[in-house]
Amino acid sequence: MKKIITLGAGLLMASSSLIAADGIKSSVELGLVLTSGNTKTKTSNIKGKLEHTKDKFRNTVSAEALYVDGEQGKLSEKYLGAGKTAYQYGEHSYGFVNGNIERDLFSGYDYQASFSAGYGYRVIDSKEITLDFEAGPGYRQNKLDNEDAEGEMIGRVGGLFSYRFNKTATFTEELASEFGSEATISKSVTALTAQIVGNLAMKASLTAKHNSNVPDEVESLDTETALTLVYTF
Repeated sequence: MKKIITLGAGLLMASSSLIAADGIKSSVELGLVLTSGNTKTKTSNIKGKLEHTKDKFRNTVSAEALYVDGEQGKLSEKYLGAGKTAYQYGEHSYGFVNGNIERDLFSGYDYQASFSAGYGYRVIDSKEITLDFEAGPGYRQNKLDNEDAEGEMIGRVGGLFSYRFNKTATFTEELASEFGSEATISKSVTALTAQIVGNLAMKASLTAKHNSNVPDEVESLDTETALTLVYTF
Protein backbone atom coordinates (compact mmCIF):
# COMPACT_ATOMS: atom_id res chain seq x y z
CA MET A 1 0.00 0.00 0.00
CA LYS A 2 2.92 2.37 0.69
CA LYS A 3 3.98 2.10 -2.96
CA ILE A 4 0.50 3.07 -4.12
CA ILE A 5 0.37 6.07 -1.77
CA THR A 6 3.84 7.17 -2.88
CA LEU A 7 2.85 6.90 -6.53
CA GLY A 8 -0.32 8.88 -5.91
CA ALA A 9 1.59 11.66 -4.17
CA GLY A 10 4.08 11.75 -7.02
CA LEU A 11 1.35 12.02 -9.62
CA LEU A 12 -0.35 14.83 -7.70
CA MET A 13 2.92 16.75 -7.37
CA ALA A 14 3.75 16.31 -11.05
CA SER A 15 0.27 17.41 -12.08
CA SER A 16 0.36 20.49 -9.85
CA SER A 17 3.73 21.59 -11.23
CA LEU A 18 2.42 21.41 -14.79
CA ILE A 19 -0.87 23.25 -14.33
CA ALA A 20 0.51 26.47 -15.73
CA ALA A 21 2.38 24.85 -18.61
CA ASP A 22 1.15 25.68 -22.08
CA GLY A 23 -1.16 23.05 -23.59
CA ILE A 24 -0.94 20.58 -20.71
CA LYS A 25 -3.88 18.92 -18.96
CA SER A 26 -3.56 16.31 -16.22
CA SER A 27 -5.84 14.13 -14.14
CA VAL A 28 -5.67 11.73 -11.20
CA GLU A 29 -8.14 8.89 -10.47
CA LEU A 30 -8.72 7.10 -7.17
CA GLY A 31 -11.21 4.35 -6.53
CA LEU A 32 -12.27 0.77 -5.88
CA VAL A 33 -11.89 -2.00 -8.47
CA LEU A 34 -13.72 -5.35 -8.51
CA THR A 35 -12.01 -7.99 -10.65
CA SER A 36 -13.03 -11.31 -12.22
CA GLY A 37 -11.27 -13.86 -14.38
CA ASN A 38 -7.86 -14.79 -12.98
CA THR A 39 -8.68 -12.91 -9.77
CA LYS A 40 -11.76 -12.31 -7.67
CA THR A 41 -10.69 -9.62 -5.28
CA LYS A 42 -11.16 -6.05 -4.16
CA THR A 43 -8.41 -3.62 -5.01
CA SER A 44 -7.53 0.03 -4.56
CA ASN A 45 -6.74 1.75 -7.82
CA ILE A 46 -4.86 4.91 -8.78
CA LYS A 47 -4.29 6.35 -12.25
CA GLY A 48 -2.48 9.40 -13.50
CA LYS A 49 -2.58 10.95 -16.97
CA LEU A 50 -0.84 13.87 -18.66
CA GLU A 51 -1.95 15.26 -22.02
CA HIS A 52 0.08 17.83 -23.95
CA THR A 53 -1.11 19.54 -27.13
CA LYS A 54 1.04 21.99 -29.08
CA ASP A 55 0.69 22.95 -32.73
CA LYS A 56 0.16 19.66 -34.61
CA PHE A 57 1.43 17.38 -31.84
CA ARG A 58 -0.70 15.51 -29.26
CA ASN A 59 1.21 13.70 -26.54
CA THR A 60 -0.20 11.46 -23.82
CA VAL A 61 1.52 9.71 -20.91
CA SER A 62 -0.35 7.57 -18.38
CA ALA A 63 0.41 5.32 -15.41
CA GLU A 64 -1.73 2.99 -13.34
CA ALA A 65 -1.23 0.93 -10.20
CA LEU A 66 -3.46 -1.52 -8.38
CA TYR A 67 -3.00 -2.80 -4.83
CA VAL A 68 -4.67 -6.17 -4.46
CA ASP A 69 -5.77 -7.77 -1.22
CA GLY A 70 -6.14 -11.30 -2.59
CA GLU A 71 -7.40 -14.58 -1.28
CA GLN A 72 -5.76 -15.93 1.86
CA GLY A 73 -4.48 -12.44 2.59
CA LYS A 74 -1.86 -12.49 -0.19
CA LEU A 75 -0.63 -9.14 -1.49
CA SER A 76 -0.51 -8.71 -5.27
CA GLU A 77 0.32 -5.74 -7.44
CA LYS A 78 -0.26 -4.57 -11.01
CA TYR A 79 1.46 -1.73 -12.83
CA LEU A 80 0.83 -0.27 -16.28
CA GLY A 81 2.55 2.52 -18.17
CA ALA A 82 1.80 3.94 -21.63
CA GLY A 83 2.86 6.77 -23.89
CA LYS A 84 1.67 8.04 -27.26
CA THR A 85 2.69 10.80 -29.64
CA ALA A 86 0.49 11.79 -32.60
CA TYR A 87 1.30 14.28 -35.36
CA GLN A 88 -1.59 15.87 -37.27
CA TYR A 89 -0.49 16.26 -40.90
CA GLY A 90 -3.95 16.59 -42.50
CA GLU A 91 -7.41 17.80 -41.55
CA HIS A 92 -8.35 14.31 -40.32
CA SER A 93 -5.13 12.29 -40.79
CA TYR A 94 -2.31 11.76 -38.30
CA GLY A 95 0.69 9.57 -37.68
CA PHE A 96 1.35 8.02 -34.28
CA VAL A 97 3.96 6.26 -32.16
CA ASN A 98 2.62 4.20 -29.26
CA GLY A 99 4.26 2.19 -26.48
CA ASN A 100 3.09 0.41 -23.34
CA ILE A 101 4.32 -1.95 -20.66
CA GLU A 102 2.38 -4.02 -18.15
CA ARG A 103 3.36 -6.07 -15.13
CA ASP A 104 0.51 -8.20 -13.84
CA LEU A 105 1.33 -10.87 -11.28
CA PHE A 106 -1.90 -12.75 -12.13
CA SER A 107 -1.16 -13.13 -15.86
CA GLY A 108 1.66 -15.66 -15.68
CA TYR A 109 3.97 -13.11 -17.31
CA ASP A 110 6.78 -11.22 -15.64
CA TYR A 111 5.96 -8.37 -18.04
CA GLN A 112 4.40 -7.62 -21.43
CA ALA A 113 5.56 -4.68 -23.54
CA SER A 114 4.81 -3.46 -27.06
CA PHE A 115 5.77 -0.63 -29.41
CA SER A 116 3.95 0.38 -32.59
CA ALA A 117 3.73 3.17 -35.16
CA GLY A 118 1.26 3.86 -37.93
CA TYR A 119 -1.53 5.90 -39.47
CA GLY A 120 -4.68 7.28 -37.87
CA TYR A 121 -7.80 8.91 -39.27
CA ARG A 122 -10.53 10.92 -37.49
CA VAL A 123 -13.76 9.70 -39.09
CA ILE A 124 -16.05 11.96 -37.04
CA ASP A 125 -15.02 15.30 -35.59
CA SER A 126 -17.73 17.40 -33.95
CA LYS A 127 -18.39 19.07 -30.61
CA GLU A 128 -20.37 16.09 -29.35
CA ILE A 129 -18.80 13.11 -31.14
CA THR A 130 -15.29 12.09 -32.18
CA LEU A 131 -14.26 8.77 -33.72
CA ASP A 132 -10.68 7.76 -34.52
CA PHE A 133 -9.32 4.65 -36.23
CA GLU A 134 -5.64 3.73 -36.46
CA ALA A 135 -3.42 0.87 -37.61
CA GLY A 136 0.24 0.05 -38.04
CA PRO A 137 3.07 -2.46 -37.48
CA GLY A 138 4.93 -2.95 -34.24
CA TYR A 139 6.98 -5.19 -31.98
CA ARG A 140 5.97 -7.02 -28.81
CA GLN A 141 8.12 -8.59 -26.11
CA ASN A 142 6.79 -10.96 -23.44
CA LYS A 143 8.58 -12.57 -20.53
CA LEU A 144 7.00 -15.52 -18.81
CA ASP A 145 7.84 -16.10 -15.16
CA ASN A 146 11.21 -17.88 -14.81
CA GLU A 147 11.80 -17.89 -18.59
CA ASP A 148 13.73 -15.79 -21.08
CA ALA A 149 12.02 -12.90 -22.84
CA GLU A 150 10.61 -13.55 -26.32
CA GLY A 151 9.73 -11.02 -29.02
CA GLU A 152 7.72 -10.95 -32.23
CA MET A 153 6.52 -8.58 -34.91
CA ILE A 154 2.86 -7.56 -34.59
CA GLY A 155 0.14 -5.59 -36.31
CA ARG A 156 -1.91 -3.16 -34.25
CA VAL A 157 -5.39 -1.78 -34.92
CA GLY A 158 -7.31 0.50 -32.60
CA GLY A 159 -10.18 2.92 -32.26
CA LEU A 160 -11.41 5.59 -29.89
CA PHE A 161 -15.02 6.80 -29.70
CA SER A 162 -16.16 9.73 -27.56
CA TYR A 163 -19.70 11.04 -27.13
CA ARG A 164 -20.42 14.10 -25.02
CA PHE A 165 -24.01 13.96 -23.80
CA ASN A 166 -23.87 17.45 -22.32
CA LYS A 167 -21.45 19.76 -20.54
CA THR A 168 -21.02 17.34 -17.63
CA ALA A 169 -21.26 13.78 -19.02
CA THR A 170 -19.09 11.93 -21.55
CA PHE A 171 -19.09 8.32 -22.79
CA THR A 172 -15.88 6.83 -24.23
CA GLU A 173 -14.95 3.50 -25.79
CA GLU A 174 -11.31 2.62 -26.52
CA LEU A 175 -10.40 -0.62 -28.27
CA ALA A 176 -7.01 -1.95 -29.40
CA SER A 177 -5.85 -5.33 -30.74
CA GLU A 178 -2.31 -6.58 -31.34
CA PHE A 179 -1.98 -9.48 -33.78
CA GLY A 180 1.12 -11.68 -33.72
CA SER A 181 2.12 -15.20 -34.74
CA GLU A 182 2.16 -16.31 -31.09
CA ALA A 183 -0.90 -14.50 -29.71
CA THR A 184 -3.59 -11.91 -30.27
CA ILE A 185 -4.06 -9.52 -27.37
CA SER A 186 -7.14 -7.27 -27.32
CA LYS A 187 -8.16 -4.65 -24.78
CA SER A 188 -11.38 -2.68 -24.43
CA VAL A 189 -12.01 0.21 -22.03
CA THR A 190 -15.61 1.47 -21.75
CA ALA A 191 -16.19 4.47 -19.50
CA LEU A 192 -18.84 6.99 -18.48
CA THR A 193 -17.62 10.18 -16.78
CA ALA A 194 -19.93 12.67 -15.06
CA GLN A 195 -18.84 15.96 -13.53
CA ILE A 196 -19.78 16.37 -9.85
CA VAL A 197 -18.57 19.87 -9.10
CA GLY A 198 -15.78 22.02 -10.50
CA ASN A 199 -12.86 19.83 -11.59
CA LEU A 200 -14.12 16.78 -9.69
CA ALA A 201 -15.93 14.00 -11.59
CA MET A 202 -17.09 10.43 -11.07
CA LYS A 203 -16.13 7.73 -13.56
CA ALA A 204 -17.57 4.24 -14.06
CA SER A 205 -15.53 1.97 -16.31
CA LEU A 206 -15.30 -1.59 -17.57
CA THR A 207 -11.93 -2.89 -18.81
CA ALA A 208 -11.67 -6.23 -20.59
CA LYS A 209 -8.41 -7.81 -21.79
CA HIS A 210 -8.23 -11.03 -23.84
CA ASN A 211 -5.04 -12.98 -24.57
CA SER A 212 -5.39 -15.87 -27.03
CA ASN A 213 -2.25 -17.63 -25.72
CA VAL A 214 -1.86 -17.78 -21.94
CA PRO A 215 0.04 -20.11 -19.59
CA ASP A 216 -1.69 -23.16 -18.12
CA GLU A 217 -4.21 -22.43 -15.35
CA VAL A 218 -4.51 -18.80 -16.43
CA GLU A 219 -7.79 -17.54 -17.91
CA SER A 220 -7.65 -15.82 -21.29
CA LEU A 221 -10.12 -13.06 -20.32
CA ASP A 222 -9.65 -10.59 -17.47
CA THR A 223 -12.17 -7.88 -16.57
CA GLU A 224 -12.07 -4.92 -14.23
CA THR A 225 -15.14 -2.95 -13.13
CA ALA A 226 -14.20 0.35 -11.48
CA LEU A 227 -15.89 3.32 -9.89
CA THR A 228 -13.43 6.17 -9.38
CA LEU A 229 -13.21 9.83 -8.53
CA VAL A 230 -11.33 11.92 -11.11
CA TYR A 231 -9.74 15.27 -10.46
CA THR A 232 -8.61 17.23 -13.53
CA PHE A 233 -6.03 20.01 -13.35
